[in-house]
Amino acid sequence: MTVTETNGSAAEKGTAKPKKRSNLTGKILDFYEYNYRKSLWFTIILLVISLIIIGVYTATTGELIPRGVSLKGGVTLTVPYEGQLNIEDLQTYLRGEFPKASISVRAMSSAGERIGFIVDASDADPEELLKAAQARVGDFDKFSLETMGSALGQAFFKQTLLAILVAFALMSVVVFFSFKTFVPSFAVILSAFSDIVMTIAVIDIFRIRIETAGIAALLMLIGYSVDTDVLLTTRVLKREEGTVFDRVMGAMKTGLTMTFTSIAAVIVSLIFTQSETLKQIMIILLIGLIFDLFNTWIQNAGILRIYMEKVSKTKAAQTLADFSKDAPEDEYEHVGEEDNKEEEERKAEEEKKEEPPRPIHTPPHHPAHHPPHHEAPKEAHHEHHKEERKKEHNDHQTAK
Repeated sequence: MTVTETNGSAAEKGTAKPKKRSNLTGKILDFYEYNYRKSLWFTIILLVISLIIIGVYTATTGELIPRGVSLKGGVTLTVPYEGQLNIEDLQTYLRGEFPKASISVRAMSSAGERIGFIVDASDADPEELLKAAQARVGDFDKFSLETMGSALGQAFFKQTLLAILVAFALMSVVVFFSFKTFVPSFAVILSAFSDIVMTIAVIDIFRIRIETAGIAALLMLIGYSVDTDVLLTTRVLKREEGTVFDRVMGAMKTGLTMTFTSIAAVIVSLIFTQSETLKQIMIILLIGLIFDLFNTWIQNAGILRIYMEKVSKTKAAQTLADFSKDAPEDEYEHVGEEDNKEEEERKAEEEKKEEPPRPIHTPPHHPAHHPPHHEAPKEAHHEHHKEERKKEHNDHQTAK
């Protein structure tokens, strides 16, 4: 009587040799199937490096991320202008005039036609900024100059961070409530956290100044990440057909289709949009979606496969214990005892074959008139009688 495991592939249990695939795609699948534990370290190292980058940037600048005017405070100069103007040249000029300030220039457009430009600057004097813009572009009569205090920008930034934390916490509660198991739920939350941390690390490296639109993009990224992670976890935990790896591959087909569709839409928007706000949203989403490919299909999938492997072994051990406890002793033997008994019988038979046959001892036959210790061959017996007769004859002659 034997008990076999039904969940998980044979490779996950280490009892089967890897299947050989010849083409390049097959070799990639082989590596993905049989080296998921090693691949998991790649995402862990990437997460640790991202946390180090964010820590160094925060310690150096005092900011978690580079903030724009809407999050830090500063000056916004809006100028209606229909003449020919190179936005990049104007931005380069103003940054040269105010090296300590954070300045960005974006165009205003309507129906595909440029109707003006907007200058956002932090740590710059409003009057000096206006004079520098007029010196570069020329005199303009119509303009709008708005100033946001640093305290207001700081308060708004804290509110946006609080919104991200609340959204992340509520997402975690929903995930735990849905799966009711710690390890799969933790894997989903870790994947979403990794997406956010790695994206912020890239933002810090390239000094991308984040406005309120960037915070909205980070909130959207949480939704994109959880979407694919929940898909993967649901397929692996709640479906029973096939092995764990088969379920992962089935979820991957759907998940990759979703992610690559989103990436294609983001790239198209980056190419054709003229809005700086939309560009910032799309850039953050693109960075986050690329990291989500690794965190979902390597990190989350690897944790789930390790978890399912342990669950499968636990269920097999429990089934074995229940069977051994409930089976009647007079009708069934414990699992494994038959094999041990057969092995002992086989060894006993081999030992019997190797031993030489023992001689059978039978007591010798002793005639009644001969003691056992005087038994001799027939020839010796005849010679003895001859000697006795000869002696008797000699004695008789002597007596005469």
